[in-house]
Amino acid sequence: MNMLKKYRFAYVVLAAALLLSACIPSVSPAGSTIDATQAAALVETAVAQALNAQATQIAASVPEASPTAVATNTPIPAPATLTPIPTITPLVLAATATSASGGSSSGGGAITYPDACDEGVSATKKPYDLTVFKAGDPFDIKFTIVNTGTTTWAVGKDLFHVDGPDMTTAGFPFVELPEMKPGDSFTVGPYDAIAPAANKNAVNQGMYFKLEGGFCWPYIVITVK
Repeated sequence: MNMLKKYRFAYVVLAAALLLSACIPSVSPAGSTIDATQAAALVETAVAQALNAQATQIAASVPEASPTAVATNTPIPAPATLTPIPTITPLVLAATATSASGGSSSGGGAITYPDACDEGVSATKKPYDLTVFKAGDPFDIKFTIVNTGTTTWAVGKDLFHVDGPDMTTAGFPFVELPEMKPGDSFTVGPYDAIAPAANKNAVNQGMYFKLEGGFCWPYIVITVK
């Protein structure tokens, strides 16, 4: 029953009480007769007490409101820091030789060095390697040294005979070379020579030379029969 129905009920009770009080004479507990006004007052008081009692019951039956929990903000964790990836330091090797493009059929590149030479140019070398002589045969010794390196040779580099029989007739003196830039050439000889006697242990006889600095080793090799 809602509040509106309760008030209507109270008004009906009050109206009925007033009508009854107007029609029926009332008697007090002492036996005296009460008029309609007194009867109405008594009825109104009773109705008011009934309404108050009913309101008290309704208030007692309503459950107490529970407090609503307030939502709290959950802190967002800070993003994890990224560990830097270690970088790799490249290993640089000092070049000791330079690769130059070549025109050979294999397609490989030629290796050049700061100090290098070609001591056996076939067009000028005498005698050619393993040329056959008899003991005592005369011949000429001649060869060309070419600077095939990448640096200039200072003037005054000496060429010495260092091994094998000296086949020159006058003895081989050391030779002093001029300044030689990369690509320059210098011809040694010709010197008069005689084939030595045959050696039972080796038919090939060689005369070996060394250029100051130890990077160039010219030679002459003949076969003695």
